[in-house]
Amino acid sequence: MKRTLLIATTLVAVATLAGCALFYPNLGSNETPSDPMNPSPTATESSPTPTESETPTAAPKELAKPRLLFYEIAGKDLRVIGEVVNFAEDGGECIITFYSGNTPIVMERVPAEHNVSTTQCFPLTTALSRLPKGTVDVVIGYESAKYAGESEKFEVIIP
Repeated sequence: MKRTLLIATTLVAVATLAGCALFYPNLGSNETPSDPMNPSPTATESSPTPTESETPTAAPKELAKPRLLFYEIAGKDLRVIGEVVNFAEDGGECIITFYSGNTPIVMERVPAEHNVSTTQCFPLTTALSRLPKGTVDVVIGYESAKYAGESEKFEVIIP
């Protein structure tokens, strides 16, 4: 019984592999595959016709959704960390702007890098002496080649 099972299994394996060889589309071909994204140029006999060219415009950036992750007042410094929650990428910048009313008073840029599923802003530390005492509004923005956006304002009380 074992011998019959072994012979039957071997015959099925040989038949399967032989069938694959018969249906393989490039059997005996000497051509090498070409890159479909960069097709080789072909000769054409038509002469180019002049056309009006428009000035290329930059594609609109996708919306970034930055938010405050953490802030603290440590000694004479304010430390702010933000993140962008709707994508993860490297190469962008976080822009942290401090407002007194509607007037921007301090703007700082820090690099950003991808986290597991978000984009994390590097920590920003700014001296409290650069900010007015009382309530200051803070907005975290994000800019990259592909994304741009700002958070809602949040209040920080400066002692």
